[in-house]
Amino acid sequence: MTAEPPRKPPPPRAPAPALAPRRVDPALVPKHGENVSQAIKDQICEMALGLLEEQVQARIVHYKADLATNPELDAITAQVVASLKEIQASAAHTASSSRGAIRDSHVKLLVGLLERVFRPAGPSLLVEKRIKEITKKLARLFFQSELHEKTRANDGGAKVIQHGEQAIYYLLARYKNRLENELGGFDYADDDVKERAFDLLAQISKEMQDAFLSRRSSELKRIVRVFQEVLVDFFGKHLGAAIPALAEEVVVQSASFEGRAYAYKVSADAFPRFRAALERRLMVRLVGWAEDQLIARLADTAGPARAETVLFVTDPRVFSMIIGEISEGLYEFLCNEGFLDLPSDWRQATATAPPSSSF
Repeated sequence: MTAEPPRKPPPPRAPAPALAPRRVDPALVPKHGENVSQAIKDQICEMALGLLEEQVQARIVHYKADLATNPELDAITAQVVASLKEIQASAAHTASSSRGAIRDSHVKLLVGLLERVFRPAGPSLLVEKRIKEITKKLARLFFQSELHEKTRANDGGAKVIQHGEQAIYYLLARYKNRLENELGGFDYADDDVKERAFDLLAQISKEMQDAFLSRRSSELKRIVRVFQEVLVDFFGKHLGAAIPALAEEVVVQSASFEGRAYAYKVSADAFPRFRAALERRLMVRLVGWAEDQLIARLADTAGPARAETVLFVTDPRVFSMIIGEISEGLYEFLCNEGFLDLPSDWRQATATAPPSSSF
């Protein structure tokens, strides 16, 4: 019997959405001394949740599309799975647990597990590790947003350039293709001279980029430090005190106790509903509390740079990244503790994927 070819490993995580402007309404951005309005918080939540859902669907579809399968093996696996489901269904019907009892059990178990993750006394290892990843991605997202040429401001007027290096970098980036075409059209003594000319153009652009970013590095350090402080407080003291309410909201809104449900775990069939409810409740709490903290602690940014800082800390992509990072760690923890059944495509697509470089 000829050996079947091995399955291909899951592909890397699908790239994050491009950095096209996906900002909140600029008219709602708080002025100096103002608090963040509920309208802007609602916009951030909805946009961030939309981005998060795009990422989830992109990597699952990508994974399913590229994963090679063995039809004969899949048929056998399907039979085994079907038999197991029949046994489980029979056991569930025999137990005949009431929906209310299952719901209460889910809430109680989830409270106990979340209390181990979100601790008022100090960040757990899970939260500590994920916050480190968040700060790395935050820095990449900051620099990427700084380098994204925005020659017109959100109100339609001309964007004010803060640094000479910034203007030169934007100019070279805008006309990169034209400059390279013009450069390639010259007659050169030999290929080495031509290659040197292209290297010099790239070097000048890189020098302007680095000089511009170095001028913003001090602001980045301050933003990262404030985000770290705010996230430690949020995932510790603030969220720790709200765990009973959070757990009940997630269980009730996800209806994890409906259908073929078990008192001791959330089934794989219910996971999409559980994920949507958990991430929404976390997002609403994070944006609702953290936005005021971030604006208050970064309100003293000097001069025109304050507007850029405020726009960055109200960017939905930032909060989508934060909740995505925390929730992945949380799902893995809940799965390892036996409370959550993760669908196989979700588990493999996320567990084997390297951190996204798009942030």
